[in-house]
Amino acid sequence: MKMPMVNKCTAVECSYNRDQTCHALAITIGDPAHAQCDTFCRAPMSGGDPKAVGQVGACKMSDCRYNVDLECQAPGITVGREQDIVDCLTYQPV
Repeated sequence: MKMPMVNKCTAVECSYNRDQTCHALAITIGDPAHAQCDTFCRAPMSGGDPKAVGQVGACKMSDCRYNVDLECQAPGITVGREQDIVDCLTYQPV
């Protein structure tokens, strides 16, 4: 099983974000009620590997059409703001 890439992240205030690209090696999506990016982090320094592009390591949104055994099967995802929360914008409930 291959982890899907974070194709784009518009949460530019995240420490893992450089030029709308996620550089966390793997992110986690979701809590029981919302498809938020659990890896989102505001810190005074940059994080992640500048040579890597983030991938989805785990998804806790069991009601998403791309979720199989809490693993994302989407070809890639987009992360961005949905109201006041940084969410997986690819999330689609079944």
